[in-house]
Amino acid sequence: MSEISPIHRPAAPTLDPHTRSAKTPAHADTATRGDDQVELSTTAQLLSKIAELPDVRQDLVDRVRAALADSTYETDAKTDAAIDGLLEDIA
Repeated sequence: MSEISPIHRPAAPTLDPHTRSAKTPAHADTATRGDDQVELSTTAQLLSKIAELPDVRQDLVDRVRAALADSTYETDAKTDAAIDGLLEDIA
């Protein structure tokens, strides 16, 4: 009987008639594997960063929207503070 392994399958151990023990083909232990790698797309990286963002403070957003609609958000003090901040950045 011939000892031909099935196509696309690893060679099965054969029984040695002299010792009645299993004998593994010599080439079975020499197989090596390459290193695994993972590459993340730019989209996946951005989605990961978005997931780390804090939750939206909806109460603050609603208050600012209401103040902008009522024209009460922009005050002289806020305008002066914004101008001072810009001047500091320029200097």
